[in-house]
This record gives sequence, C-alpha cells and structure tokens, in this order.
Amino acid sequence: MQNSRRLGLFMILTGATLWGLSGPLIQWFFQRTTISSIDYLVIRLLLAGVFILCFLLTKKQNIFRIWQQPVHLLHLIIFSILGMLGAQYAFIETVHISNAVTATLFQFLGPVLITIYVAIQNKKLPSTLQVLAIFSALIGTYFIITNGSAHNIVMSKETILFGLLTAIGFTFYTLHPTSLIQQWGTTLIIGWGMLIGGIALFIYNHSFEWKQFSQTFTLSTFSLLILIIIIGTLSFLLYIGSLKYLSATETSILSSIEPLVATIVSITWLKESFGVYQLLGGICIVIAVIFLTMPEKVTKSTFTTEQI
Repeated sequence: MQNSRRLGLFMILTGATLWGLSGPLIQWFFQRTTISSIDYLVIRLLLAGVFILCFLLTKKQNIFRIWQQPVHLLHLIIFSILGMLGAQYAFIETVHISNAVTATLFQFLGPVLITIYVAIQNKKLPSTLQVLAIFSALIGTYFIITNGSAHNIVMSKETILFGLLTAIGFTFYTLHPTSLIQQWGTTLIIGWGMLIGGIALFIYNHSFEWKQFSQTFTLSTFSLLILIIIIGTLSFLLYIGSLKYLSATETSILSSIEPLVATIVSITWLKESFGVYQLLGGICIVIAVIFLTMPEKVTKSTFTTEQI
C-alpha cells in the first residue's frame, strides 16, 4: 500500500510539473515560428488523439464500441467540439496573445465556476470554504488583470476574453462528459475527443495546407512540436493514472504546483516579468483551488459556522 501511494505521488507530481512546463514550451514555440494557434492546435489534437487511441489498442481495448451507441456518440461529438476543442483553443490562444502563466491561472478559475454551477443546479448555497474560495478567486482575477489598479488594466481585451473562455471551456470540459467517462473510461473519451476535435478544426480551417505547414518548420522546431505533444499527453496520462492510488482531493491539491512551475519557468527561462499584485493574484487563485479540494469534514472542524 505504501509503495502504491509513493507511485501515485510520483505520478501526480510529475504530471503536474510536465503540464506546467508545457505552457512555457508552447509560448516559446510561438515565439520561434510563424504558425497560427489554429494550425498548431490542428496538429496537436490529431497527433495526441491518435497517440492515445493507439495506446488503448496496445492494451487490447475495443476503441470503436462507443460508435455503436448513437446517443453516447452524439454527446461525444458535442464534448469533442465544445469541450475539448473549445477549451484547448481558448487556452492556446491565451498563450499566443499573452503568456503561459496567464493562461494557466485563468484555467485554474475553472473549479470555482464548477462550484458555482453545482450550487445553482442543486439549489444549495455553497459552504463556508467554498465562499472563501470564490472570494479568493475573484480577488486573484482582479489582481492579475489590473495589477492592483482598476485604472491601469495591464491585459488586452482579447487576453481577458480568451482567458475567461479558457475558464468556461475547462468547466464545460469537466462537467459535460461525466456520464460518458463513467460508461467508457476517461482515456477513451479523451482520445476520441482530441481526434474528433482535431478533425473538426481541420475541416473548419480552410487555410491549412500540409505542404505549407511543413515548409514553415526546421528540424528543431518540428522536434519541439513533437516534444510538446508528448509532454502534454504524458502529463495527462500520469494524472489519470495517479487516481488509481490517490484520492481526487489529494491529486487536485498536488496539481496546484502547475501554475508554480509555469511561473518559475517563464520568469527564469522566458524572462517574463510580472507585477507584485499579479503574482499575488496567482497565489490567491491557487489558494482558492486548495480550499475547494478540502473535504467536508475538514471544513466543519476548521470552521464552526454551518453552511451559509
């Protein structure tokens, strides 16, 4: 049991570190090439989707079973386009027009939106810690956007828009496929979600040409692209795998090192600079996520007040 727990801790910490590293790598990739975020995402989704589905085939899983269920297939297509494609495009575009840390922190607003949605759906007011988490996230978002001054907004309107769409996309990406994942498993749904989303974006993106795409690459930039895809896919598989050995609460808390890694790498490697209030805002958002992952019994022992 102890060895299994150590393996789970290694997997989640490694996965979160790799995911935090992938954001700065994507930003560096955009700085070194002229490729658009849409063209990049086409390749990323297609290759990652094929990689995951081939991985399942090596495990002798029937990846085509879900295609025999029309209702589930419809929900899969909706998830692939609005969830997988929508969330990833918003995240990649935020990285493209801003930076990796900003995109990562906006993504971390997702759990807060999920909490609000669930409270509305269940017609039940959030608990004390959930209220504190929402309040902390709002303060953090304010600091990130304004750097402490409402008269000095440091982000463009496009960055704020795509950042918020990243949070909304993450929320839909998490909530919509719940029944599909219970029925078919996370890896299968994610694999098909990436492949279908990539195909849909390829069809939509009329300007994409494989020949022109390949001509924009050198060996080093193409290698970097493959590395980013491998890191992103591997980090996801490690995160999913850690759930076999750790609770969802533990994995959620430990995954909070992701924005820390993204910040450290961006400052030391990409020479990004952030205001004091922006860094404080990032800390507030991470604290909000930690609040949301605390179990109910901890909430009651720490705060004597009942739910609001």
